[in-house]
Amino acid sequence: MRLSPKSSTPCRATRRGPATTVCRVVRPLCRSGAAEPQLATTAGFRASAAASLASLAIFGGALAPGNAFADVPGLATPTPALTPDTHVYDSGRLLGTDKRVRLDAELSDLEARTGWKVRVLTSYGPGTRPAEEDLRAAWGPLGKRSMVIEYDATAPSLINPIYLGDDVFDVLRRPWWYEFKGRFGNMFFVRENGEQAAILQSTSALVGCLNKGGCLVVPGLPEEQYYLTLIISAVAGVVAGFASRLEPQGFISSRWIWVLLFSPLWGSCFVNFGLGPVVTRTDDKLPIIGNVLGFAAGALSPYAAQLLRAPPVKQEE
Repeated sequence: MRLSPKSSTPCRATRRGPATTVCRVVRPLCRSGAAEPQLATTAGFRASAAASLASLAIFGGALAPGNAFADVPGLATPTPALTPDTHVYDSGRLLGTDKRVRLDAELSDLEARTGWKVRVLTSYGPGTRPAEEDLRAAWGPLGKRSMVIEYDATAPSLINPIYLGDDVFDVLRRPWWYEFKGRFGNMFFVRENGEQAAILQSTSALVGCLNKGGCLVVPGLPEEQYYLTLIISAVAGVVAGFASRLEPQGFISSRWIWVLLFSPLWGSCFVNFGLGPVVTRTDDKLPIIGNVLGFAAGALSPYAAQLLRAPPVKQEE
């Protein structure tokens, strides 16, 4: 094989044949030789960038305060040891240190005064929850007056009573626990108030009922529930007002008899669904006064509608 004298590159041949195979092998070798400095430069840049980031992380960690990430939920930070004297084990990092200590002292005082053994466990997913053997070793044996409440921030319902003793249902019935989970554990309440507020408010309601020897309903009147009772009271008043407007006929000689005949309807709505939820959940008198005024306004609404109605137009003869 003879190379062309006019060619300045050794990769071009004067005729086809085996030389084409040689050129295909030589050309990549020429290009790879030119790319070696560029690859070396890229590798050096990546190594220097990684070293800079590592030094920055070490330097920033050295300057950061020790509790800078203590309240971040689910972060793997050191937690107090799980011992028999631990009433609140915040493995999910949902509570701050001050609130955890205060709640632990409150539950310890409750156990010393009443004998109710309440344990609170927080978690942020399956990986943060301690093993069942560790819980039994620290908090066992659990008796009839014991209860363990778990707060899992990743579950559909924040509250999960994982253990309730037999004597618990004597003072707090099953409907109470359904309302307890539904009010403080639903995602809308947690989204508006946060996990920490949900834990503190729910444990406060639980401790309050145990101090009183039991409750039929969960104490406290939510705003949306009060508005519902106010609307029901007003509707009951409207029914009573329209019943008083009916004309006497047949054996009914007076209008007030119509009010008595319809009393099972408006009376049950006003007493059972208007005043009942308010009286059983709070000692405040203002919601009761508001529902009574709502009932009165509903009862007077038919008369007000008659006064506001335009008089009939007389036709001229």
